[in-house]
Amino acid sequence: MKKFMLFVLCIFVGCLLGCSSDAVLGGVNSAPIYDEIECMPCEPAGDLNEIEMSNEEYQEILEGGFISPETLALSSFSLDSSSYSYSNLRRLIKYNNFISKDAVNIEQMLNYFNYEYKNDTDDALSSTIEIAQCPWNSENHLALISVNSKDIQIKNSKNNFVFLIDVSGSMNSENKIGLFKESFRLFMENIGEDDTVSIVTYANGVRVIADGVKGNEKIELINAVDELSASGSTNGSGGIQKAYEIAKKHFISSGNNRVLLATDGDFNIGISDQNGLNEFISSKRETGIYLSVFGYGMGNTKHNTMETLASKGNGNAYYIDSILEAKKVFASELGSVLNTVAKDSKIQVEFNANVVEKYRLIGYENKRLTEDQFNDSNTDAGEIGANHTTIAMYEICLKDNISEEYILKTKLRYKDTSNNDLDVEIVNEAKSLAITSNDFTFAACVVEFGLILRDSEFKGCSSYEHLISLLENIEMNDVYKQEFKELVSLAYKNQKLNQ
Repeated sequence: MKKFMLFVLCIFVGCLLGCSSDAVLGGVNSAPIYDEIECMPCEPAGDLNEIEMSNEEYQEILEGGFISPETLALSSFSLDSSSYSYSNLRRLIKYNNFISKDAVNIEQMLNYFNYEYKNDTDDALSSTIEIAQCPWNSENHLALISVNSKDIQIKNSKNNFVFLIDVSGSMNSENKIGLFKESFRLFMENIGEDDTVSIVTYANGVRVIADGVKGNEKIELINAVDELSASGSTNGSGGIQKAYEIAKKHFISSGNNRVLLATDGDFNIGISDQNGLNEFISSKRETGIYLSVFGYGMGNTKHNTMETLASKGNGNAYYIDSILEAKKVFASELGSVLNTVAKDSKIQVEFNANVVEKYRLIGYENKRLTEDQFNDSNTDAGEIGANHTTIAMYEICLKDNISEEYILKTKLRYKDTSNNDLDVEIVNEAKSLAITSNDFTFAACVVEFGLILRDSEFKGCSSYEHLISLLENIEMNDVYKQEFKELVSLAYKNQKLNQ
């Protein structure tokens, strides 16, 4: 085991040395720094038996089948901008670990990446539709729907951040509490002088180690986190209650109020069941204090708990598997994500029964809504940050004689935060097939990868050989898409090793 741990450490250090150390961290509302980081996936660090994964837990994902528009023409779901699943899958593939079907959340894989779709309208959200032949089933087509948020900068907006840090014994490793300390340093590089930062920790008990400290006291805050150590059991519910109490104490009526939870999701004292946590977090989001969750570590990680908390807390879920991912999330993306431009965002797709024989929504299994829920302004749905693209894809079977009628229509509903939460409804329509973009082809490859990893009954003729050949013809315009290509090759290598 010591030799294995030394090998893992060498791989980790090698990745760090292979990455650009000169990247300039952006401000809170800065643009992504994808092109400033250069790193490819590591080689496998072990085999299926090296790291015990049996205690990891995921939300159940049951794939939806094909539906006839004559039976149900409307398909509705809550929009989501979390990217948790992809970085977690990257970790599993790098370590050649067993991948549960429930670990493969295709919409989160899609939404990990940066796309070229833009919002050129005056609305907070807009949509783009592309339809072309399905790569893994030549008899069907793929419809890509991108929902693009406006790059809106909120001037003079102040932030009230409460970091809630799990320091229980399960967090006692370098890829958990150690990696969080590095993440916190990256976050503090971008904090505003007038922002308020508080820090709450929980293990056997709950401690407040920083209470409403201004952003200009960065060294004090960093030192407080650097001194943390992990031991004891997990009073997660007590920590959450205290974090919300502190957030309420320093609440900024016209600002951003957010609890940022760093944990492996292992709750074993207090409100430890999913329903109890859901009810508590759901009640708190109504106060204007949102919750985002950052997952760390492997082996006993409760992925289901972390994703549930973020969903119920009107926040986002991230999995931090390396310092590179910490840079991507804390230094590059988090500012825009926290700058919410559309609340309770949801989409409804209407399929024309005269043109479409059947359709299947890929992913979003746990985000689907009824027609009544879509039309109800009180339905809790996704929060979308500035300058973000959310991707959804449908596999559709078209009838033989396509008329001039529309194939599908999309309807967006959201609450506009810049206009007193006014309900906004936007309709778009796709009438024909088109030559698709580079982004469409890449997104289709991400979906095919997910279908392969899930061994989905809908994977058609998907294969690693087919997927790799498609990726060879795509122009990779950022390092994370290039990394995806390398990750697919690594997963293929793992498959052959494990046969």
